Amino acid sequence: MKSTPFFSEPSSIVLLGVPFHDITMSETLEWIASKIELRRPTYLITANLDFAEKASRDVELHRIFIEADLVICDGTPLIWASRLTGTPLRERVAGSDLVPKIAERSAKEGWKIFLLGGDPQSLASAEENLKKQYPGIIISGSFSPPFSPLYEMDHDEISQRIKKSAPDILLVAFGCPKQEKWISEHYKDLGVPCSIGVGATIDFIAGKVLRAPRWIGLFGLEWVFRLLQEPRRLLGRYYHDFIFLFVQLLRERNVFLIPLSKEKARTRLSLDEEKPEIIFWEGPLLAGNLSDLGEPSFFKQFVIDLSGVTMVDSSGLGHLLQTLRRALAQGVTGCFSAPSENVLKILQLTRLDRVVPIHSSLEIALGFLAREDSALIPQPVIDLSDYSMQMLMPQGLTKMNVSECFQKISEEWKNRPFLKTLRLDFERTHVLDSAGLGMIVDSHRMVQRRESCELRLLNLSPNVLNVIRIARLEKLLAL
Repeated sequence: MKSTPFFSEPSSIVLLGVPFHDITMSETLEWIASKIELRRPTYLITANLDFAEKASRDVELHRIFIEADLVICDGTPLIWASRLTGTPLRERVAGSDLVPKIAERSAKEGWKIFLLGGDPQSLASAEENLKKQYPGIIISGSFSPPFSPLYEMDHDEISQRIKKSAPDILLVAFGCPKQEKWISEHYKDLGVPCSIGVGATIDFIAGKVLRAPRWIGLFGLEWVFRLLQEPRRLLGRYYHDFIFLFVQLLRERNVFLIPLSKEKARTRLSLDEEKPEIIFWEGPLLAGNLSDLGEPSFFKQFVIDLSGVTMVDSSGLGHLLQTLRRALAQGVTGCFSAPSENVLKILQLTRLDRVVPIHSSLEIALGFLAREDSALIPQPVIDLSDYSMQMLMPQGLTKMNVSECFQKISEEWKNRPFLKTLRLDFERTHVLDSAGLGMIVDSHRMVQRRESCELRLLNLSPNVLNVIRIARLEKLLAL
């Protein structure tokens, strides 16, 4: 494989509450090539207007957008909307165009591809068509798992198939948001350099769904062509998407209409070896004046204080999220504190206040980091008056800790056969992903196997409730 230059993360803007990277098709292919050479697992999201609309309602999906290594713009309406920001995205990079480009490049470079998802017939046709159209392409494996909710899927079987084939690129066609949630939960364990959710692209390649003629795409009207093919399925979705676009653009108009400022954003540092790194951002965080804005060292925990930030636009929000994403990639915990009134208002308008760790004061932020730094294993509190056991859940109930948490819960429950009620207290939990949701469902089933017993969930935050409701599990969990 020929040497590929290292590509740093491109700049991004926040549009409709979602961070989009300003990247072209050719740059995306080079980005993928660099990740394959580095062999570090990453995941890429091809996001269109419908993705943004879903993220506005789905907190877990919104968080996944924030944490993704690359979010490319797959929607002409989004390109049009980005022109309102003063820093428009240069190019639409459609997933249905990207996958054939990847296939062509893979045939030349020897990259191995794994196809996951789609119905068995479409998947087989797509694989056959790729091999015919791109001689030399290596499809190292493909699998169409039975349809089921995320928390019911046989993740071990899927993971074993992928690991055995050792692909360079994993293309997942479960549809949004299922494919993004599955990739986010598993990509690190799989070790695949680049995982991409491709939605209906497998159906396009298989010939099951026709793509619009090129001249229609040039006018940004591919969605009309698709609507004419599948009106019953797509009419309601497109209606809600465009209502969301109109309403959210009105909500965010103050983000777009901030006047340019000659004042530069700046940084002050407060260093103490015994404490997290404290950084004070000051001035306007606007397009064109972010070059001198410092970042954390990413060697230890940090707090970025926003009390001195006078205003922020879509590019400033993109820089803020980029800083958080780099910290996550380094395994470092960081957060923001004391946003000024203007900044807090914009975070609320874009709904980023739900998914960005931001606290009202520096003292509260430092306390948050202190708790994050100490691993919390649930400890039981037994109440013999009603034969109940209560366990406090960690601040983040995710793929990283669900196995350990559930093992502790199941052991304590098994060792006390007299118990009738299990209470899981989510007072401290601010992040719940699909793996955490699966642990709650497993706990429910465990309790149900004991006669006349019940599971109760306490102190559910809006974010935790949102994940449960998106999965439609309120009835099962008796909320």
